[in-house]
Amino acid sequence: MDYLINPAELASSVPIPAAVADRYLKFAKAEHVKVLIYIFRKMTADIPVSEISEYTGVNEYDVKEALLYWADTGILLPKENTSAEAVPEKPKASVRMQKPSRSDVVKRGGEDSKIAYLLRETQLKFGRNLKSNETASLVWMYDDLGLDVSIILFIVQYAVDIKRINMNFIEATAVDWANRGIDTIDGAEKELVKLSRTQQCWNAVCAAFGIEKRKPSKKEEELSYKWIAEWELPKELLTEAYDECVNKKSKFSFAYTAKIIENWYLKGIRTVNDLIKSKNDKADRTDGAAYDLDLYEKLLNSKD
Repeated sequence: MDYLINPAELASSVPIPAAVADRYLKFAKAEHVKVLIYIFRKMTADIPVSEISEYTGVNEYDVKEALLYWADTGILLPKENTSAEAVPEKPKASVRMQKPSRSDVVKRGGEDSKIAYLLRETQLKFGRNLKSNETASLVWMYDDLGLDVSIILFIVQYAVDIKRINMNFIEATAVDWANRGIDTIDGAEKELVKLSRTQQCWNAVCAAFGIEKRKPSKKEEELSYKWIAEWELPKELLTEAYDECVNKKSKFSFAYTAKIIENWYLKGIRTVNDLIKSKNDKADRTDGAAYDLDLYEKLLNSKD
């Protein structure tokens, strides 16, 4: 940079732990940093939230959120034998929340260079000019959802990668992340890895069952992830479960097939060889798992 630290100002300075710069500065919000600097300037635990808010320009809710953030990092420690001020519950975000008008978008773009950057980068990722509703949504994600530009661009890039370039999908993902507190680069990267893995698991299940790839239900998505990522079941075993379902019901039922897989897993069946051994064991034909499966089939049929 083209500037030097003024030595005269070091005569009166505020000590800040090196860990703040080394580990947390990249991910902390500007409000977090403001609050921390003021706390180290005062060097006392008896600072009212209202005072911190007044001197930093950070609203009281965000001050309390910043205190929790620095407590989570270990930079701050909660006082013992005192009741901490309660943090008000932040209302859940929703895609139905009101978006800014076109004039508001233009105004915010002129006021904040980060918004101008967000709009420009999204336009480049989309490969076309943005529509007015798209620019309004992006500004809304930044101003109202409170997501950093880098997080919004993560979501935009993900939408581009999976060929779902529509603002409904991007908004829904942004709301989900905001409500679950995914607001750091590290958190976003982990979430994208999980989303990618979840899609791979669903593709593997579609291939095993011989069904056309489509958008899965939430339950189908969760079961697919469990079978492939957590239980590490091979495709061949899932296909055996599919065949078992069709042979018994003369049609495919995802719920019934899931019950077959669960029963097999509880019986220790992890591979096709395990399944063959189990079928050759006559005792397994009358165990509780088999009975439960028959009962489950009756319950399913009663709903038809």
